[in-house]
Amino acid sequence: MSLRTRLVLTVLSLLVLGCGVALGATAGALQDWQTDRNDDVLTSVGRQLGTELAARPEPRLRLRDAGAEDDVWRTWSTLASQDGEVPSFFQLRSADGMVLQTVVYGSAPDLPEPLPKAYWPVEATAENPDGEAFGEAETMRSDGSADDPGWLIRSSRVGDGGEQLIVGMRTQATDELMSRVASAATVSGLVALIAVALLSLSVVRRGLRPLNDIAEVAREIGSGDLTRRVPPSRPSTEIGRLSAALNAMLGQIERAFAERAASEQQLRRFVADASHELRTPIATIRGHAELFRRGAAARPDDLAKILRRIESEAHRMGLLVDELLLLARLDQGRPLEREPVDLTDLASDAVADAVVTDPGRSIRLDAPDTGAGQEPVVVQGDPHRLRQVLGNLLSNVIQHTPPDTPAVVRVRRDAGDAVIEVSDSGPGLPEEERQHIFERFYRTEESRVRHHGGAGLGLSIVAAVTQAHGGTVTAENNADGGATFRVRLPLT
Repeated sequence: MSLRTRLVLTVLSLLVLGCGVALGATAGALQDWQTDRNDDVLTSVGRQLGTELAARPEPRLRLRDAGAEDDVWRTWSTLASQDGEVPSFFQLRSADGMVLQTVVYGSAPDLPEPLPKAYWPVEATAENPDGEAFGEAETMRSDGSADDPGWLIRSSRVGDGGEQLIVGMRTQATDELMSRVASAATVSGLVALIAVALLSLSVVRRGLRPLNDIAEVAREIGSGDLTRRVPPSRPSTEIGRLSAALNAMLGQIERAFAERAASEQQLRRFVADASHELRTPIATIRGHAELFRRGAAARPDDLAKILRRIESEAHRMGLLVDELLLLARLDQGRPLEREPVDLTDLASDAVADAVVTDPGRSIRLDAPDTGAGQEPVVVQGDPHRLRQVLGNLLSNVIQHTPPDTPAVVRVRRDAGDAVIEVSDSGPGLPEEERQHIFERFYRTEESRVRHHGGAGLGLSIVAAVTQAHGGTVTAENNADGGATFRVRLPLT
């Protein structure tokens, strides 16, 4: 059974239950009101008749026939008959319940003789001085079956002799009223039920339309279209919140698939580049080994050259493997060593090493002078890896700028971060290259030739180590020429 059908049936069931309870309560209240009204009529008539009968001289029980002009009959016809709308009767019985006389207006119930104890008046009290009691009776047909409607009976005592006065009226008006109420309620209930069913079906169909849209979107996503989204609804509704949550989830799934595809593409490119980078030194070593096998060992000059080339290419291949292993460890999120590192001392050592490597280049250090009382710039990190970051940045300047290009290494504090800047006055970075410069195996077009021997992993290691320390690295061109690489690390 569909959700739509269950919702409509639930609404209709609740409606039927509510209408049944309301109809039952209304009918019960109306029945009680009509019964109380009939009781009041019988009480009023019975008491006035009892008063007049009790005031008669003996024999007070000799009543004239119906229609005779006397006080009792006039009272009865005025109070009880209601111009024939309420068929009624009254009856006098002896103290032991035997009929003395009956006055009938229309019809009378079939009351046995003597009168059963159930119809006898009760003992008189201050609240009930004439001992009135109420009961119900039926009119019997000639075939012995009961007539419908029945009778409402009131019995009371008359005078001091214990005689019983029985006053009765048919409940036909009450029964007809209740029947009309039941018929009207049934018809109106059926009409309301049909109307509510149609309205509920329309409302439920409209309310569940977003769920159908969600199902359709899910089918399209299942077929491979990850760009599909659920149409937005009002955020204040349950469907709106569900749509927003699903769209957020679908966005995350799409990004995850895109990242996986990009990662796979990057991995394929990484493997291809690594294979290419390793192929060259391996081919070189293999070639020189082949020369050695063909007789170069007998020529000392050629042998020395071959051994130098084999050693150089093996060293280059070892550096490449070390860099690849370092990047792999950083990608796996392996924890680095953590200890206080003074970036001023670290930068001073890196500048000194760079000057030794390139003596003709001006490389200047701009950092706080702790000897003069300036506050040192200290971070928690791995000193060896941070030293590698500075070394790679300075090596990048040395390899990709003219020999006479000056460089500056700055160490400072900025808004709760430690900042290391390596600036040069070289040609700068083309915009298309600047966006990819931290990618693995990326080299500028000028560096594609093997003058510098780089594999394009130096700046990738800078980015990976910086991120492992919770920092960021950026590259930008200077307004007056050259480029600046900026590393931000959280202070201790």
